[in-house]
Amino acid sequence: MKQLICFLPFFLALPLGIRAQVLENISVKEVLPTVNSAAQNDFASDAALTHTMFFDLEYQGIGLEMDIQTGKANGWLYRYYSASLDSSVFFVGVKVPIAGAQAVKLPLDTITQYFPVTIGTTSMNEPWVDSDAALQGSKDGGADTFIQSHPETRIALAFTINNPVQNRYIPQGKYWVFRYQADADTMTCMVDAPTGLPFRCIAGNSPTILTNPPSTARIGVEYMYNVNAFGNPLPRYRLNTAPAGMTIDEVSGRISWTPAPGSEGKYDVEVEAYNSSGSTRQNFAITVSAAATEPRITSTPVTEVIAGRQYMYQLSATGSPPPTYTLEEHPTGMLIDGGRGNVLWAPTRTHAGSHPVRIRATNTAGSDEQSYTLEVITVPVIATIPDQRIAPEKEFTIQPSTDAYPDPTYALNSGPDGLTIDPSSGVIRWTPTAQQTGTHVVLFEASNRAGKGQQSFDIEVDATVSASRLTDVPAEFGIVSAWPQPASSAVTLSLTLTGHSETMRISVYDALGRLRMTRTLQQSRTTRAYVTLPVHTLENGMYNVIVSSGSDVTETRVIVRR
Repeated sequence: MKQLICFLPFFLALPLGIRAQVLENISVKEVLPTVNSAAQNDFASDAALTHTMFFDLEYQGIGLEMDIQTGKANGWLYRYYSASLDSSVFFVGVKVPIAGAQAVKLPLDTITQYFPVTIGTTSMNEPWVDSDAALQGSKDGGADTFIQSHPETRIALAFTINNPVQNRYIPQGKYWVFRYQADADTMTCMVDAPTGLPFRCIAGNSPTILTNPPSTARIGVEYMYNVNAFGNPLPRYRLNTAPAGMTIDEVSGRISWTPAPGSEGKYDVEVEAYNSSGSTRQNFAITVSAAATEPRITSTPVTEVIAGRQYMYQLSATGSPPPTYTLEEHPTGMLIDGGRGNVLWAPTRTHAGSHPVRIRATNTAGSDEQSYTLEVITVPVIATIPDQRIAPEKEFTIQPSTDAYPDPTYALNSGPDGLTIDPSSGVIRWTPTAQQTGTHVVLFEASNRAGKGQQSFDIEVDATVSASRLTDVPAEFGIVSAWPQPASSAVTLSLTLTGHSETMRISVYDALGRLRMTRTLQQSRTTRAYVTLPVHTLENGMYNVIVSSGSDVTETRVIVRR
């Protein structure tokens, strides 16, 4: 305010007692444009208004005063913040006859020695209502009655709040706060700025406790409660009733206590906030639980699930307080209820196999882990086998294609005499007799601990069919491999040679001994040759591939499947 005297030199010619009377009463918005301009020019270009307030302040003979009837004051305080400077500054805005609206920057300590400037910290563009509208709202809420009982009442403080987030003291929104000061009492009213409706008026200089205490504690863990009370002057605090060892900071109101071993139970507490005008008490009880103990997982995990079914595992664990649960390692899609420990998953056949799982139970005393391997097993599914036509007196074999985890075992349910199935590999073998011509139904199954799958196909024994005989591999050349196996469109043969330069014939026969394809290979003196056979025209099934050169013959089998 001293700068204001220097800025307005004609004040110096006036007696100190009347200097303040020269200032005109104005609303909070009236000089705001002038103050905004001054803040941007004299403080920072990014200056943002965070507070507007009236404060019953006198300095160097100039006092700020507010008309209790209109809410207009002869000077308003405006607080600005600069993000680039990370600092704040106060300006005072006044209106002087002839000179008009004026704004002067103040030293921060001029205000902070009287007022906690962190109250109502906001990010706002301008005040929302003029003070007279807000003032009337506070009167309607109870200030009029207070003024009638205390004719000497004046307004000692008025400021705006834009609270973006609800807290335990002030709801979210925009408010005006007025403090009415009588000789021996006060009333503070908060008014909703957009509507002008009051929502709280607190009367009296004696303290009012605004906070609620925690009601539980635990052995060995510090209990804390920050008592907060409104009052003028600022209240102090004391404990009237408390368990042994509990303390309170008489200035801040912070209660602290660490329950000792063996002190489980319920304890009554009475805290008192007091000042020179009176006191108020708050009574509450604290229930003390036993000391925290580390969790220990006691349940046995479910380690197997059939694909397509819901996996569920309900964890249980000791420990106090009850632990929370987290999945530290798990297959994709697995979930856990953190509070109750219920593990859920819906695996499909693509998840068949082993999956590591690691679960942690945690409370304030520590944690425990449980690791296990979860097996997703699948019910066997046997691929369709086309009907077969074979010759009598010739060995017939076929290998079923089965999708299952773990590997299944096979069993024959029905079939012609002499037909067998290998329990481990599932290979079906049969050499029909001449008397077994005709159609025969084969029914077999594959089973594991997940379940059972069945498949059937027909075999026609036809005496008109002649199949080629298998021969031993000669020493002069051989078939190393055939790939891919099974093949869909082409199969490649890898042949080893030993000094051959003759023409070699490659023949493909179906299971009925019918010639389906031939190729000729003219060999040189290389040691390995490759030949590709197009099989895209062949039906699904097993074929004999015979390689011959003169009297030397060798063969292999290939499977065609699409």
